[in-house]
Amino acid sequence: MTSSSRIGLATLRIGLFLFMMVWALEKFIRPEAYQSIFGSFYGFDAGQSLIFLIGAVQTAILLLFVAGKFKTVTYGLVMLMNVVTLLVSYRQILAPYEGSTNHLFAASIVVAAASIALFLSRSEDSVLVLGSGTDSDETGELPPETTSA
Repeated sequence: MTSSSRIGLATLRIGLFLFMMVWALEKFIRPEAYQSIFGSFYGFDAGQSLIFLIGAVQTAILLLFVAGKFKTVTYGLVMLMNVVTLLVSYRQILAPYEGSTNHLFAASIVVAAASIALFLSRSEDSVLVLGSGTDSDETGELPPETTSA
């Protein structure tokens, strides 16, 4: 993979992190908004404590994700969060011009696609990764054997 492709993957990772941190931090700033969202989109009432817990877990995952740690798990969880968001908002996506802001839900298609692409390319994402190397926890694979003559 070229260095420009690796820089592109890092840019995608950092961009997804910044985008998703807005929503993670909002769970602490405006938990009442997420209580309404959980009721409308996920079908259950979430108390403020649960919203804070979800925000804390999501923030921890995102910090590990932007650092490039435990790639299979963190990139996979970021992808899962974005795909679930896409799936629960399918009504708004299929009717983009009903209501005043349904067309904004179309952005979830791009975000989910970016998450999937980054997950599939996670082993190549090595720029601005903390402690980058061939750790087995990064790709889920064992590092290659090296021999010296």
